Amino acid sequence: MRLRRSTVALSLLPMAAALPDRSKFHKRAITDDASQIAGQAFDYVVVGGGLGGLVVANRLSEDSNVRVVVIEAGGNGDNVRERIDVPALAYYDGIAVAGAAEDWGVHTQGQPALNGRSLHWPRAKILGGNTAVNGLYMTRSTEAEHNAWSDLVGDREGWGWDAMLPYLRRFETLGEPSDDTEDALDLEIESSLHGHDGPIQISWPAYTYPQNELWAPTFEALGFPKHDPFNGNNIGGFITPSSIDPSTNTRSYAYSGYLAPVADRANLVVLTGHQVTRVLFDTSGPTPRATGVRFSAGEGEDEQEVTAGKEVVLSAGVIGTPHLLQLSGIGPRDVLEEQNITVINELPGVGHHIQDHLAISINFRTNTTTGGRLFSDAALRQAELDKYNNGQAVESLYSAPNNGVSYIDIYTLFGDETDAFLDALDANRSIAVAASAGDDTVKAGYDSTYASDVANVLRAKGGAVEVLLNNVGGDLGLQLAFQHPFSRGHLAINSTNPFELPTLSAEYFTHPADIQIIRQGLRFIRTLAATAPLSSVIIEESSPGADVSSDEDLEDFIRRRVESQYHPASSCAMLPRELGGVVDTQLKVYGVDALRIVDASVIPLPVAAHHMQPLYALSEKGADLIRGYQRASDSPSATSSENGALRHALANPLALLLATALVFFAF
Repeated sequence: MRLRRSTVALSLLPMAAALPDRSKFHKRAITDDASQIAGQAFDYVVVGGGLGGLVVANRLSEDSNVRVVVIEAGGNGDNVRERIDVPALAYYDGIAVAGAAEDWGVHTQGQPALNGRSLHWPRAKILGGNTAVNGLYMTRSTEAEHNAWSDLVGDREGWGWDAMLPYLRRFETLGEPSDDTEDALDLEIESSLHGHDGPIQISWPAYTYPQNELWAPTFEALGFPKHDPFNGNNIGGFITPSSIDPSTNTRSYAYSGYLAPVADRANLVVLTGHQVTRVLFDTSGPTPRATGVRFSAGEGEDEQEVTAGKEVVLSAGVIGTPHLLQLSGIGPRDVLEEQNITVINELPGVGHHIQDHLAISINFRTNTTTGGRLFSDAALRQAELDKYNNGQAVESLYSAPNNGVSYIDIYTLFGDETDAFLDALDANRSIAVAASAGDDTVKAGYDSTYASDVANVLRAKGGAVEVLLNNVGGDLGLQLAFQHPFSRGHLAINSTNPFELPTLSAEYFTHPADIQIIRQGLRFIRTLAATAPLSSVIIEESSPGADVSSDEDLEDFIRRRVESQYHPASSCAMLPRELGGVVDTQLKVYGVDALRIVDASVIPLPVAAHHMQPLYALSEKGADLIRGYQRASDSPSATSSENGALRHALANPLALLLATALVFFAF
């Protein structure tokens, strides 16, 4: 179905600011000079300048009477500007790689179930956070997942699908594909599901790999119906949009969308190159109250302080937020006392419930174009980059990140054995819970989330695995990523030095169902590769090879080759406190005042999506909650399209005139 369009200029309606000239990014609000904030009082202190922190800072500083400071450990990104902006460089010349200054250097402990291997978890140390370095996928979490999340916390009106859909629209501006692109990629776009006037630009890349045109039709041939995957049901295959500004063919991310357009606000300061080392509390009253933070430029450097008159907001991420809480005296008592840290508030769930998507690929020799030659051919790299920089992005491989995506349900993977597999999952739940780490409240939370995943996702035919089309290797890759793991990890500080990373125990495959689901996912990939029309570009399997086919051989391959897909979550989960929760439905940390968390650490259940899109929505909602707005429609940050009506109006000239008049008189 072709997206209906209007020839009327969108400038008739209030729109988000256009992506500014990159040379003008650094205005007076962004500084690495700590003397600009040291010893000062702000209304809000935001810890971390990634996705959550920059969304919150933007929205809070809309009120000119409110002073906001963001403290970010990384730099502004100018030293790696081209590698941020050029879409495909995320794959060919990544920024958050092990040993890089822009990476936190997080590694898991050696994993017994992975033959002792330690996995790297890239976490960006840069303004914009992971939105500056990720693979640019824009995939949306599902209706079933959001409703399951809200039911766990007893707040369907606050966190259910209907409540979150306006926020999923608010942050985005959808760049309409050309008619040719829409037809070639077999796109189904339901305009009312998308945002059309938000800060983050999303679009389909200027260059399209030929095999992308075969992706959706192959899933249709397998019986998956065509639909817009943003409708709350993402089962099937589709070419998803990317976080690319179509007017510049550059990455659109938290920095360019939420900070750059407002960097001249007099009431907003962003300090880079400094790490928050501790949250400060006033413990003189009956409930400890967060009053500010301490920060430093590095180990051995002087520590300085700022105070928060209203709240401290933690957006330091899945590792950084629980790390900082534990250093500040909030967390499991045994962890804190082992380091002789005064217990401000015993919260056993801090650092627990960690979940991650694991990924592994089957590769195929192909007769079609891939980007792998860019790794080995310097002349080709330069020629493709020249095309990109000289206005020929539509012809350049550097314009095209991967964007062929699919989500597959458990019944497709296990067939007639599905019910028996799910019954066994339920039957073994108590054994898995008893063997898990954490106190009784953490175990109770594991029990609840485990039961919810089985009942509300797997039995409801939600996405158990993701399959991606990987065009950027030498061979054509089909990557599988497990979306709803039953294994749970945990982390804990091992010193009082804030510049020493915590110990991360990912606990991969401690639940046997995880590797079994991945194994069946690999078998589905082989079925997919043998299905027309995708099969027309595949010559033969190159890795691991068709002879790797038994359960034992596939599981051995998985243990040797599986990697993180870089989507950890849940280390400070939004759950009831008696279930090991760390924050309530207002994102407030239990047991203390004036302290909230707005980042991926609060997600209580895994989601079948790359986390960027649900996190933009969560962060927009978090900013509303901080300001006291319980519903999206009450917010002063609400956009014209977030209720799903604007694009329908644009397709009807009379409705457009009425909408324009209403906007005019609203001012």
